[in-house]
Amino acid sequence: MSFLKGSSTWEPVMTRNTSSLSYWFNWRVMVCSIWLIISLVFSFFLISKYEGWPKGKNRVRFEEQEQEVEGILYEDEVWRPCLRGIHPGWLLVFRVLAFVVILSVLVLNVAVDGINIFYYYTQ
Repeated sequence: MSFLKGSSTWEPVMTRNTSSLSYWFNWRVMVCSIWLIISLVFSFFLISKYEGWPKGKNRVRFEEQEQEVEGILYEDEVWRPCLRGIHPGWLLVFRVLAFVVILSVLVLNVAVDGINIFYYYTQ
C-alpha cells in the first residue's frame, strides 16, 4: 500500500530527448509502428470485405436495395442491442456494473490524490 503514503502531486521524469534521431530509431518505436500498421491493414480489410464499395452497375442495384431512410431511429430501437443474441437485461447489468467500477476507481483516485486531480482539466 505504498501508493497511499506518496505525495499528492506527480510529476513526470524526462529521461530522454525526444527530438533526437536515436530516440526514434530504436526497436520500441519499430514494434509500435508495426503493430499500428497491422491493425490498420486488418481494419481496412474488414471494412472492404463487409462494407464494400459498389462499382459501376452494382452501384445502381445497391442504391435500389436501400429502402430505409438513414437517420431514422424508431422507438423500439433505442434500447435494443444490435445483436439478437444479447438480452437487453444483461446489457443493462453490464452497463451498471461498468459504471460502478469506474465510479469506484474515480472515488479511490480522489481519496488518494485529493480533489486537486481535477484542477488540470478545469484550467
